[in-house]
Amino acid sequence: MKPFLEALRRLSVVVGHALVAAYRRSLVWLSFPVNFCLAVLGLVFFLSFASWAIGHDFDPVVLWFPDSKGSLRGEIRQVPTSWGAEARAELVASELLLGPKSISLHPAFPPGVRVESVLYRKGRLFVDISLEAALEDAKSLKNGLAALERSLRAALPGLRRLTVTIGGTEPYSVGLKVEGARGAKKTGK
Repeated sequence: MKPFLEALRRLSVVVGHALVAAYRRSLVWLSFPVNFCLAVLGLVFFLSFASWAIGHDFDPVVLWFPDSKGSLRGEIRQVPTSWGAEARAELVASELLLGPKSISLHPAFPPGVRVESVLYRKGRLFVDISLEAALEDAKSLKNGLAALERSLRAALPGLRRLTVTIGGTEPYSVGLKVEGARGAKKTGK
């Protein structure tokens, strides 16, 4: 055991001397402003490249949009990585509201609709979107709500129950009348 410890001590002394010599040479090299700037730029480049290579910035999700026949078709979209069900649901809903990339698909909701709030508790998700969503006709609104629900269920596999509200009220419940929907009172003068 003694020869091993002696060899280890000698190795550490040699490595220590080499590190001290390298440190002194580095200080001399870095004493020139141009070399110092190059070293700083190299370090910044290395750190940014390493963070880009290691990090997972985007996750693929499937967003569902109505097509010309009224059925739903999926479109894969890259969304920023998010931690937590609420943040992921808000990202997915916001991406859906931006509309499809493909020209063969139709937007799920009219322009200007935005996510007002998202709440996730014990497997239940509540999503509230702005009142502009209710300005669509009944068929378009149903397709939009179906697209939103299908997209959120695909993005959040552990989701047990989903409640989507428009301006704080569930569509087709008492109090929210959609233009052209069954049971909606039409007032005309």
